[in-house]
Amino acid sequence: MRSKVIRLLIFVALLQAGIANPVSAWQSRRASGPEHGSGQPGTRHGRSGDDSERDASDNDGSNAPVRRSLSEIPRLEKECLEQVNLVRRGHGLSTLSLDQDLLDVARAYSRRMAEERFFAHEDPEGRTVRERVDRAGIKWRMIGENLAYSNGYLSPVAASLHGWMESEPHRRNMLDPSYTETAIGVWISSNGTVYFTEIFLKR
Repeated sequence: MRSKVIRLLIFVALLQAGIANPVSAWQSRRASGPEHGSGQPGTRHGRSGDDSERDASDNDGSNAPVRRSLSEIPRLEKECLEQVNLVRRGHGLSTLSLDQDLLDVARAYSRRMAEERFFAHEDPEGRTVRERVDRAGIKWRMIGENLAYSNGYLSPVAASLHGWMESEPHRRNMLDPSYTETAIGVWISSNGTVYFTEIFLKR
């Protein structure tokens, strides 16, 4: 029953965001299987565990391109964090607090994916979220990562959240009661594609 309530909340968010024909988008996402590979539609499945990076999803819209500005980045980050915490509260979980140092790491990775045109947990040098967070001097006991990109939707946050909730590994990260902190870093590429990096943390 709780799962149905959460799905309804996300559906309402899609309607409020003005996404064209959200019912069709919902059905097509559920019907299609994952296509693996960097930057391809579907879900990339990573390793799971207390100290492992987990899963990446992307949602590539088919609607007309939407002009976006880098000035939207803070608003999109704030909106996405609010929506993630709304989902957690709906499942009876505590909300995740924003870690400003973690935000710098997440935003920098979204920017790098946007500018270098790749989409993967590992950067071109083979570093994972664990190495990126370690290099920033942030201590952790458990860490996870969700990735998404969205192009063409009026609300990239709603589109990405919908994709995360439809993917079991993404849901697991979002609804893991062990995590206490997070940061969602956004960057917008020159063609308007919005990249999301969410890092989950337990110290």
